[in-house]
Amino acid sequence: MSQFTVGNCLNYTMKNEQGSLERLYSQHKSYLLSLAYRMLGSLAEAEELVHETFLEYQESSKTSKILKHKAWLTKVCTNKVLNHLKLAYKRRELYPGTWLPDEIPNSLQSWNHLIEDSSPEKKIILAESLTISFLLLIENLTPEQRVIYLLNEIFDYSFKEISEFIGKEISNCRKIAQRAREALSSDKKKTSPPPKNAEEIIYTFYELAKNGDREGLRNLLAKDSELWGDGGGKVYAAGHITNLDDSITFLIKLASTKIFNSNQYKFEYHIVSSRPGIVVSKRQLSGEWAFDTILSYEFYHDKIVRIYAQRNPDKLKSLLLSKSSV
Repeated sequence: MSQFTVGNCLNYTMKNEQGSLERLYSQHKSYLLSLAYRMLGSLAEAEELVHETFLEYQESSKTSKILKHKAWLTKVCTNKVLNHLKLAYKRRELYPGTWLPDEIPNSLQSWNHLIEDSSPEKKIILAESLTISFLLLIENLTPEQRVIYLLNEIFDYSFKEISEFIGKEISNCRKIAQRAREALSSDKKKTSPPPKNAEEIIYTFYELAKNGDREGLRNLLAKDSELWGDGGGKVYAAGHITNLDDSITFLIKLASTKIFNSNQYKFEYHIVSSRPGIVVSKRQLSGEWAFDTILSYEFYHDKIVRIYAQRNPDKLKSLLLSKSSV
């Protein structure tokens, strides 16, 4: 039998505390990431703030007993996001070109099980709140409107709980949420669930572009379709094109480039940001493949209404680095 010492007791306590923290991290990380990502539109920023939240928990738990772990983590993470958003909006005013949220293939989303374990109705709401059109829509809200709306509408927190999270009166939280709902309802654009043959439509779409078939493309695109591309000022991207003929011209020119005509690129169909998508990868000198472009497509019935293309190499690199933790 090992001899009891104060040192052994302290080592046991530290290991026990570390084990508790690891269990808490494993239990709540995906949830906090799903919360922070929806609020920020950036997986890298969400991961950073979630990491900071757990570090703060580790320090706080040394001096005080935390009883409601998930509520405590939500409160701290939410306030970190609020502070970050106020700075992020200013940075996005200086962003070179068109800014898009991170497009994340569903296979890389650690929070997928949170959606799958929900009721059918809630599953739809959670999936919709990950689409690029929704994340762009809530960019029009103030940081407080955005946070309160998501906590209430998507994550089902009561206004009493939200008031405790962010330190505002319940009545004030209700008013802010109402203003957010009004702003979103007045600006919402028409989409519908993707058709069952979405993959076939997308591949046909690019075959038509490669063949320069303007009329064929016109038949697949809605009259009010939009083309979005985020290159971060570092690579060529579409920007934001709202004219149908301009979109068709851009797509035909794009289809004539080496990205469509070289074995150094591959196109793979994936569900991206809860919508049909394509992941374009480029072969590196090492022989490995790296993300070149991640696209998602939104439909209204059988017509494509929006195409989102994330090309910013910094965002794609951070997503690649997140593979091990997402």
